[in-house]
Amino acid sequence: MNGQVSSERGETTLPPAARSDAAAIVAEAVAHGRDALDERQAKALLAGYGVAVPEGGVARTEDEAEAIARQLDGPVAIKAVGPHISHKTERGLVALDLCGDDAVRAAAGSLLTLTEGQDAVLLVERMVRGAREFMIGMKRDPLFGPVVVFGVGGIFTEAHKDIALGVTPLDDRDIEGMLSGIRASVLLDDFRGLPPVDRAALEDAIRALARIAADHPAVTEIDVNPLIVEGATPVAADALVILGPTGERGASAPVSRVASPPDLTPLFAPRSVTVVGASDDPLKWGGSLLLNLIDGGFAGPIYPVNRRGGTVCGLPAYRSVAELPEAPDLALVTLGATQVNGVLEQCGERGIPVALVVAADFSEAGEAGAAAEAKLVQTARASGVTLIGPNCMGLVATHSQLHAVGFLELRPQAGHLSIVSQSGNIGVQLVSAAERRGIGIDKYVTVGNEASTSALDVLDALRDDAQTAAALVYLEGIDDGRRFLDVMRHTTRQKPVVVLRGGLTEYGQRAAASHTGAMAGAADVFLAAARQTGCIVRTGPDESLDLALCLTALPLPPGRRVAIMTLGGGWGVLAADELARNDLDLALLDPHVLAELDKLLPGYWSRNNPIDLVASVGPDLAERTLTLLAESAAVDAVVVLGVLRSPSTGWTSDHAATATGGLGELGRDCFNPAEIAFLERVTALMETTGKPIVNVPLRPLEVATFPGGARHDPVILYSPVAAVRALAAMAWYAEYVAAQTGPPPHSHAKDGPR
Repeated sequence: MNGQVSSERGETTLPPAARSDAAAIVAEAVAHGRDALDERQAKALLAGYGVAVPEGGVARTEDEAEAIARQLDGPVAIKAVGPHISHKTERGLVALDLCGDDAVRAAAGSLLTLTEGQDAVLLVERMVRGAREFMIGMKRDPLFGPVVVFGVGGIFTEAHKDIALGVTPLDDRDIEGMLSGIRASVLLDDFRGLPPVDRAALEDAIRALARIAADHPAVTEIDVNPLIVEGATPVAADALVILGPTGERGASAPVSRVASPPDLTPLFAPRSVTVVGASDDPLKWGGSLLLNLIDGGFAGPIYPVNRRGGTVCGLPAYRSVAELPEAPDLALVTLGATQVNGVLEQCGERGIPVALVVAADFSEAGEAGAAAEAKLVQTARASGVTLIGPNCMGLVATHSQLHAVGFLELRPQAGHLSIVSQSGNIGVQLVSAAERRGIGIDKYVTVGNEASTSALDVLDALRDDAQTAAALVYLEGIDDGRRFLDVMRHTTRQKPVVVLRGGLTEYGQRAAASHTGAMAGAADVFLAAARQTGCIVRTGPDESLDLALCLTALPLPPGRRVAIMTLGGGWGVLAADELARNDLDLALLDPHVLAELDKLLPGYWSRNNPIDLVASVGPDLAERTLTLLAESAAVDAVVVLGVLRSPSTGWTSDHAATATGGLGELGRDCFNPAEIAFLERVTALMETTGKPIVNVPLRPLEVATFPGGARHDPVILYSPVAAVRALAAMAWYAEYVAAQTGPPPHSHAKDGPR
């Protein structure tokens, strides 16, 4: 019962007859208003797309069942199927492992009696034998469209929940990632005398489900469980296909709603700015935001708009937007919600391309606010104005010296990390932490209610922004899954993206009719989409900022082999454990490196990685040891533990720092001469080797980076665990980028970045 399917360039090609037969099966069920195919129909659909199913036939009497069983010549399974029959196992409508005419007739008679009057037939099939049971499935996600699932199958599949998801369309790398992405992926190889699974057949089965979803919008879920590996061949021993109205939400892959992304150049680098609702009162948005613009050193003209005219904060004020002497690039609207619509009309008439609206009391405030926000969007579009907000905190663009936020000062130093946030307070937390730790920021944009311009639109614009080396995006949710896939896929091929994700836990899962529906929840689908598109998801602000800093300041590791250099053994043990948990490897030191280390370290050193300096504090010992490790061909990255803020670099007490201004300072001023020399060596080694080196100080150190003056700056994180996790994510991203042009990898990082 196998259909004829050929696979070329990852696509499944159906013969016309198979396509027609499959379409007829679905169309007939839909025409009769059925909400599912019976197992016979489901397997016929799968077979038409090339998925292996057991040999068998349909019987309506004991005699017909006996005849089919004889032809199959071996143990058989008999199941009662029909348009009104579900949950066959629970209802006792399945008989397995039947041998001989008497057993077949008895089982057939019993099943016919149990289903009398239910329009049932008997599906008689050869028993499928195999020790390995997997499952494949498909569900339609309301945001992302069809999602394919692969995992461990059988009756305990939901208890194991060892699954991997792929958002369609799937390429070969996506499918390979799904196969290697389950914890039990070792079962796909030769295992305890079992042959390797036919990966080509398994991959084609996954492609088949994606193709069925594309060809038949009425198919809302597919559940093939178990998919038994018989010999090496995966065979669909049971199948469920659920139908739904073709127009329901998520019935087909949603189409991105963005026709053309907005031009955000006037937002990022305006030549002139107007503050509409400007005030002399620093306790008002129009006052505090204007003062921040002035104090931040914005070089272009600033035009306050206040209906009374005169001067505001020492600048000439204009009574309306229409009176402005020129059309500024950016309008910062700080008036109340009821006045914003009229201001947008004036911006359009004056030719102002972008307006950022601070005011709240829109969709976040209920139905009336939502209606007002919808009108705002209509006005902005009709006026040709790109709308940012409403209900947002503002923005910072350090290279433009634009500090357009209100009620607080955000003055991070200039750098190459850009932050986009759906939440003003989370964004402020991230930028404030960056400012405190000396992490350079290029742009910070809050998008508020995203009435017209979303966080994804801003990220899309940052893709080609020369000042942005990496992006950190806080998302609480997305309403356009296809837009997410498109923006992330294109952006991550040019620069790394870290997503700090809120709202990732399940939000109340409906009772599902299949294993696939029960397990492939909204959070799982989002994480699958992130993995496929190369962005790295984190759930904590500190870890997100650490990783974004590393991706901005450090070179990507060329591999997963890590050397650990530590002032003491305990930290080395913790770091080594974390390497194992994150699929990184302890680098094996070659004899030459060991011999050179023997000359530097006491005779009782461990002669192994981690390299324990055994509390040695000799002059330039740390620099020379680090040089040997970083320059070794067997090492891809180095974690340095306890050298900074330790006796190794002349640091014996934090009290000594107070006299020199070391505590609380940023940049080079918070390091002593020995530390500066060491960090300059770190900078030089990263420049010459192209390998990342992450430092963890012995004593707490607020600053997170050292201005080395080269392409890459040393990074300082707070713990061995943080350092290793950052390196693991960087290694995964490096592999993702490399794989975009190379053959599909057998990924070392099974679950994506952790």
